[in-house]
Amino acid sequence: MTSPAPKERIVRLGDRQHLAGILTLPHELRAETPFVVLVSAGVVHRVGPNRLYVDLARSIAAKGYPVLRFDLSGLGDSETVQGGASLTESVLADVRTALDFLQHTRGASSFIIGGLCSGANDSMLAAFADSRVTGVLLIDPSVPRTRRSVLVHHARRLQHPATWAKLLTLQHPLVRRSLGWLRSLEVARAADGQSQLQHMVPAQQPSQAETRLALRTLIERGVQLMFVFTGGINHQYNYRDQLFDVLPGFDFRDQMRLEFMPDTDHTVSDRVGRAHLLRAIGDWMHDSFSLAERSRASL
Repeated sequence: MTSPAPKERIVRLGDRQHLAGILTLPHELRAETPFVVLVSAGVVHRVGPNRLYVDLARSIAAKGYPVLRFDLSGLGDSETVQGGASLTESVLADVRTALDFLQHTRGASSFIIGGLCSGANDSMLAAFADSRVTGVLLIDPSVPRTRRSVLVHHARRLQHPATWAKLLTLQHPLVRRSLGWLRSLEVARAADGQSQLQHMVPAQQPSQAETRLALRTLIERGVQLMFVFTGGINHQYNYRDQLFDVLPGFDFRDQMRLEFMPDTDHTVSDRVGRAHLLRAIGDWMHDSFSLAERSRASL
């Protein structure tokens, strides 16, 4: 016998009701169950890329956890908020509004927040700033590259004949960047402007120190973490243990689970990969939060 399908409700959030979302509720809601909030991936509205957030919300709700997926300000059915806030400040304010809404209207006291790509990065920042967050789901977040990941990336690229053709004809992006860098270096030296070089360095991924500080804060608060890395970002993350090489000796205290999915794309669009992802997330939530609920009940 199959369990009843989760219920979905349209909701408006914020003092001015400017944010629109979908609340997916399980058939039976247990007391003390954390609410899940999915943060938009870039400029994609609440369905997520290739309907990833729809599948996530319904799969998670079927396991007993309510889920809110909503449009950030200016996306989908949410209104644009006027003001001088930066993009990051605006996203964090929207996430805080979502948590406040669930706390005031549904009695939620703890939250799991997560998302894909920029949604993962924003979830990390929101968790860092809000002690109500007890879990973070990070799908393809930004993680510093390592020497090994760079070598693996270039080794794989060299296996493709098209790469060699572009290298030999000087059309490969790596050659163009190198030539451009050398020309910039010559100009800077000729002008005796070595200090100009620092402005030519491209933007970097979060540093090891920044990543370590953020994660240490969450771990010390008892936050449960799940990292998922797909083959869609193999230029950045391309072997299972890269996170541990980025953070050598870091103690996750059994509060972290890592899922490496090199055979699926960034949005997990293939059926097999998506089924695997939903199952892995469900297992993580059952192991991490059902145990926590039983532990609190026994106190």
